[in-house]
Amino acid sequence: MSDYKMIPCEHYDYLELACLRGYQLKIELIDGTQCQGQAITTQTRADKTEWFVIQQQYTKHALRLDHIVAITPADANAEFSRVLIATKQD
Repeated sequence: MSDYKMIPCEHYDYLELACLRGYQLKIELIDGTQCQGQAITTQTRADKTEWFVIQQQYTKHALRLDHIVAITPADANAEFSRVLIATKQD
């Protein structure tokens, strides 16, 4: 996908840590919406876009990484707080 913008590696590290720890996250998206879910994994698809997979109750959802503005763990003992992932697009 030609409009995909890779996120900085240090931001990707926070997503991986969230997956390893299974954190519950509040996720802010570039369109202004928010969602919550448990971090599951990241994926790279054939078109080279990268995705973040979360579990919401009984359903898994994939969110494109460059559409995520920020993640905030809900876990009290999380190893990080709110992390900015991508900037909002005009």
